[in-house]
Amino acid sequence: MEDQVDGNEDYGDKLPVGFRFLPTDVEVVTHFLINKVIYNPFSSFIFQEINATDLYTKSPKNSVQFCNGEREWFFFIYMDMNIDNMHNKAIEKGGDELGFWQSNGDRKCVKDTNGNILATKITFLYFSGSPSHRRKTHWRIDEFRLPIQFYTLHNSK
Repeated sequence: MEDQVDGNEDYGDKLPVGFRFLPTDVEVVTHFLINKVIYNPFSSFIFQEINATDLYTKSPKNSVQFCNGEREWFFFIYMDMNIDNMHNKAIEKGGDELGFWQSNGDRKCVKDTNGNILATKITFLYFSGSPSHRRKTHWRIDEFRLPIQFYTLHNSK
């Protein structure tokens, strides 16, 4: 008997023992991010949806609900103007918690096999404390963004 996947059910309990979701950067962009942006339906049981404000203005342990005992999670993050403007700065403060997200270097290009740029990737690290007395934590986000031209071409936000 086959299960019908409609993207609204939790399939974590139906995965085989030892299953690991380990997509490459190109796979994350081409199979998941692009399909999400152009409203192409797919099974998204691996991805949670979260508002950027909830993610970037709180401590990571207080901003999202983690599941399946995994140490790596995938999210679709909805950006709002306040957070989008914060990404142009080096540091995002952690709201009520004592901590902040900081970018870890330059944006890297995610390219297809022909060398075409599919997306950019930037890594953010979470630090506890203040910027002058910070302590690096184990929390890290690799954020993928499609080029602005993609949205224009596909008439999407």
